[in-house]
Amino acid sequence: MALVLKALSWLIFIVIGASAARLMVNPCRQSGSAYAAMPFCNSSLSIDDRVADIISRLSVADKIGLMSSSGVPIPQIGLLAYNWWEEATHGISPPQNGKTTQHETNFAFPITTGMSFNRTLWRKTGEQIGREARIFANA
Repeated sequence: MALVLKALSWLIFIVIGASAARLMVNPCRQSGSAYAAMPFCNSSLSIDDRVADIISRLSVADKIGLMSSSGVPIPQIGLLAYNWWEEATHGISPPQNGKTTQHETNFAFPITTGMSFNRTLWRKTGEQIGREARIFANA
C-alpha cells in the first residue's frame, strides 16, 4: 500500500509540475502561492505525511482522473488541466521543449527492455526516468 501511495504521489507531483498553461509550473515552488503553504508542499515533512495529505485532498473521481494522459483541473491541489504522457514507460515527454526543458531521454520500449532479462538495466532506466521527471517538474 505504501508503495502504491508513493507512486501516486510522484505521479501527482510530476503532473503538478506540468500542469499550468502547458508549461512546467510547480505551485509548491511559487512563493506566495496558497499551495506552497500546504503540507504536501512542505519538504521538511516525511514523504508518507506528504502523500497522506495530498491523497486526503483528492476525491475518488480526482484519483481516477489522474490516471489519464490528459486530465481535468483539480483546484484543491493547484492542478490545472493538462495533457501529459505521465506513464513514462520509455521516458518522459514534456509538453514543450525550451530553455528549461531542452532534452529528455527516450528509452527503448518496455517490451524490448524486458526482453533483455537484465534487471540492472530495468532499475537504471526507471531511476533515470524518475530523475528526469523530478528535474523537468522542478520538484
